[in-house]
Amino acid sequence: MDDELISTNRSVGVLAASGWAAIVTIVVTVVCARVLDSFAYTQFLVYWSVLFGCFQILTGLQNEGVRAVSAAASSGNTHAGFPRARVLAMTLILAGIVAVLVLAFGPWWAPKLGVGAVVVIVSAVMVVSYGCHLTLGGILAGRREWGTMAALSALEPTVRIVLVVAVAILAPTLASLQLAAVLSALTWVVFALVVPRGRNAALARADIALKPLLANGAWAMLAAAASAVLVNGFPAIVRVALGSNSPGVASLLLGVQLTRAPLMMPLAAFQGVAIAGFVASRHGRMRALAKPFAAVVGIGVVLAGLAALLGPWIMRLLYGSDYVLSRVVLGGLTFAAVSIALLTLAGSATIAVGAHKAFLAGWVVGAAATVGLLFALPLADALRVIMAVLIGPLAGVAVHLLAIRSHDRRSSLETDGRVA
Repeated sequence: MDDELISTNRSVGVLAASGWAAIVTIVVTVVCARVLDSFAYTQFLVYWSVLFGCFQILTGLQNEGVRAVSAAASSGNTHAGFPRARVLAMTLILAGIVAVLVLAFGPWWAPKLGVGAVVVIVSAVMVVSYGCHLTLGGILAGRREWGTMAALSALEPTVRIVLVVAVAILAPTLASLQLAAVLSALTWVVFALVVPRGRNAALARADIALKPLLANGAWAMLAAAASAVLVNGFPAIVRVALGSNSPGVASLLLGVQLTRAPLMMPLAAFQGVAIAGFVASRHGRMRALAKPFAAVVGIGVVLAGLAALLGPWIMRLLYGSDYVLSRVVLGGLTFAAVSIALLTLAGSATIAVGAHKAFLAGWVVGAAATVGLLFALPLADALRVIMAVLIGPLAGVAVHLLAIRSHDRRSSLETDGRVA
């Protein structure tokens, strides 16, 4: 499996965990909608969005964890001449900074979301804990312990749904449901104490010392923040660009969220697998990218066709006739998500070669181009969103590919020099 990025054995468990997490997300929103009034439910959804926006920033730590552990394993250098850092030390420091910011800005954001002081404090602690959860998953991916990684990934949403359902039955208040939704971030602690591979992973060391590891993690987190603009935060940006009075804006925002999920959620789950595979690739990352790129485009075409065929019926069934988009718009939005998927894949390969600044630059360029097009294109609302999402991320893909190509060339020259 030298050049094979994703084998069947790897993919089944990871894909199942990703699917389960998606189901849990839907169930949580449905359960909370049933026990809260409309005003409280709106506040819960906004809190959920902000919280998981913070969590998405922390995915950069997972990516660096995969790279650091994969590189340490592939180099075979277990007695380096420098103190190799514990990977979780990086997370405790960098996620701790995010948690401090959550607390510091609490007086500003908490009243707007109907969040009390206890929830603010708990949320800040859970930001650190979820960062450790993500990093532990990254370490397991870097060690190619796919079954253990999938178990960890599936356990956390399982704990979340159990807590939310229990609270919905026993004490269905806004604050209690907010706490139930976030406390599952502690799952990794029990996992690391009980599961031997989890315990070993928690003690894993990187391929480098703490200072450069922190720098790499910071770059990866900044890139993840840029990716949040294209993923979690994009519906809010669409609303600003189109205006709240734009006809059908609610349906369009819902369509943006629904159409990217089928492609992006599994890909997000596979990101650790992809990074580990790119690190191990022996024949250049540009070549290694060709097959997954083609697969993503092919899957995107199929999903776009299904969205155009079944999408309006599904939206009418689930959300009512007030939230229905045309077949063309649903198909276009679904295919446009392919560009974000390609940027994610190219970013994984860029992280794998250690080009962290280029990784950040690609995401920033992709996000900036997308937002710029969204505000500048002189098109109808739906077509403007489709074209912005389709074209903008490709600028970031170009930045990543240039960095990967440069790395492959340097590696080839070094190999030729050693041979000579």
